[in-house]
Amino acid sequence: MVPPSARPRFDAARLINIANGLTAARLLLVPYFAYLLISGRGKAALAVFAVCGATDALDGVLARWLRQRTLAGALLDPIADKLLMATAFIVLSYVHIVPLRLTIMVISRDIFILVGSLLYLLLLDSSDIQPTGLSKANTAVQVLTVIYFLAVAAFPAEAMALGTGKGSLPGRAVTLVCAVTTVASGLQYLYIGIRKLSDA
Repeated sequence: MVPPSARPRFDAARLINIANGLTAARLLLVPYFAYLLISGRGKAALAVFAVCGATDALDGVLARWLRQRTLAGALLDPIADKLLMATAFIVLSYVHIVPLRLTIMVISRDIFILVGSLLYLLLLDSSDIQPTGLSKANTAVQVLTVIYFLAVAAFPAEAMALGTGKGSLPGRAVTLVCAVTTVASGLQYLYIGIRKLSDA
């Protein structure tokens, strides 16, 4: 009998497990989250976003703890994360809470990185693409930005009383930090891509 430690990193045979089920649930919650936000149910939308965040953390822990890391999970997890964040920014812009220019920056960066990664794989036949520290920091900033604006949408009266409502100085500061880290991360990936291509 093969000991657990000798199993492959990804168990391709088991597509359905607890961790992948949580990831699938997160994918299914994305359109419901968008519906709640568009219909003005900010508190419920914030709650669903929190649930999605909890499942994101939990499925990773369970995949490692239960040794249920699969190729399907490795592919679906980042897709679910990107879909949730893209939906959040797009819908928040649609309901005029997040500036449209910030959403364009965020979506453009993701598209740029996706296209660049595909070209890198095709041209260099290499899969050593790893997120940078700046990229991880930008992801955290984007998540906090969404949480901030969702909280403003969920509790508008309280946000106005605290001076953190729409168009406030804190809101503009959050937008600026998110925009700067998004652009900086995109430029860093551009630099890395050009350097790797020139060294090839």
